[in-house]
Amino acid sequence: MHFRCPLFSSFTAVAIVVGLQSSLYAQALEQSPSIGDKHAWAQFAVGSWKLVRVYTETIGEGGAVESVSVAETKTTLDKADENGYALNVEVTIEVAGKRFQAEPKYVAYGYHGELLGQAIDVKHLGSSHAEICGQKYPTGSRRIIINTDSTQSTSTVEYSDTVAPYFLKRTTESIDNETKARNYYSVVEVIAVDMPVKVLTEVKSAAHVKTIETFGNGTSKVTLEVHCESVPGGVVSHTSKQLTADGKVTQRSTLDLLDYQAISKTSDTKEQIPARRRLFQGRLRR
Repeated sequence: MHFRCPLFSSFTAVAIVVGLQSSLYAQALEQSPSIGDKHAWAQFAVGSWKLVRVYTETIGEGGAVESVSVAETKTTLDKADENGYALNVEVTIEVAGKRFQAEPKYVAYGYHGELLGQAIDVKHLGSSHAEICGQKYPTGSRRIIINTDSTQSTSTVEYSDTVAPYFLKRTTESIDNETKARNYYSVVEVIAVDMPVKVLTEVKSAAHVKTIETFGNGTSKVTLEVHCESVPGGVVSHTSKQLTADGKVTQRSTLDLLDYQAISKTSDTKEQIPARRRLFQGRLRR
């Protein structure tokens, strides 16, 4: 086994840590002045952050590990208002004992998962329910359409305003505007809620979320995540694998939370109150 640092490593880390988790939470929420009260990032005050480590293996045709990359990603809430939220993302990659700092990224989203400025249409479809571990939870069903120059993405979301992580199921289909062919399809569903999980030094309540994605070329990706509402961004761990059209694993990754700081919003003064910082002793040296 050897370590390599492919160019896409930093972008993969950003996509895993920011794109997926923000899409899962954001696409489920209704746009309103109080949307930040439940959003995985915007419920916290500006300056809140978390640090995670993503360990990724590339698998060869024979099933052997061909390369490994390890990335630490620090994501910090830069802005949150009635229009959306913005994050600063810093990625550090370790290769053969050496650390490389990627160019920082600044990403901004609306509260339905769209990039700010993209056209979006939200329609309420009425009351429904989601069944989790044999129990039915009332939900509101919504259809969210996001248009870009090249694609139209349509999501159907089952959203609960009482059960974290609030989105309970979401299906998404993306259609290429030119060919009218499907280039992406995913099913995201909460498979357990209010489960105990060790978050650094404390036991907290968390939800388990399963995501199955299928891409236009026939490849797919399966991800299992643990979401904790008290941690900025929600996701505290994940395991993931990518597969070819015939089911062979080509990549697998794990994500672990190293550290975080949650800064609270107070309803009266909006004063920022830092939570106690929790250090993970096994983190890479800085």
